[in-house]
Amino acid sequence: MGTMDSLESNSSTFMTEMKETAFIMQNVSDRSLIVMDELGRATSSSDGFAIAWSCCEHLLALKAYSIFATHMESLSALSTMYPNVKILHFDVDVRNNRMDFKFLLKDGSRHVPHYGLMLAGVAGLPSSVVEAAKKITSRITEKEMKRMEVNCRQYEDIKLTYRVAQRLMCLKYSDQDEDSLREALQNLKENYIGGSL
Repeated sequence: MGTMDSLESNSSTFMTEMKETAFIMQNVSDRSLIVMDELGRATSSSDGFAIAWSCCEHLLALKAYSIFATHMESLSALSTMYPNVKILHFDVDVRNNRMDFKFLLKDGSRHVPHYGLMLAGVAGLPSSVVEAAKKITSRITEKEMKRMEVNCRQYEDIKLTYRVAQRLMCLKYSDQDEDSLREALQNLKENYIGGSL
């Protein structure tokens, strides 16, 4: 896969990557051996992930033998959906924020928190830059967690509204007498206020 711009064709890194991926996708067969390295790295993380996922599924449907190298850990979820997907990782020993690359292929996925930040430090980025990046990552993670909490609260509100509407519909079409309906509505109101619905 292309890792640089193509000045001759006026193509960015991402355009070059997409052209090469398109060539592979249009010419692949069940007798192909496909090796892809970091597909989707040259665009936004959400678009890159979506492209990588859909390309994986396309290759799986064609039964082409594919080796797909990536740092997108979420792609390992494909192994829970497709029995012909095998996840491997290169072993790395992490101790005291130091990385020891073992160059040993092992079964399964391996999660190393903030692998990119650690690697940036190993590569020689100034520690002040790495520390600033860690703070930015923490803020992004914190915002994401808050957004998830808000979504969960909104989901709970929607679920509660649905339960109330469902019970009101049942009461509307019930054959109970007026006193029983009043009692049921009062119970519904108390349960709603008390949060026990």
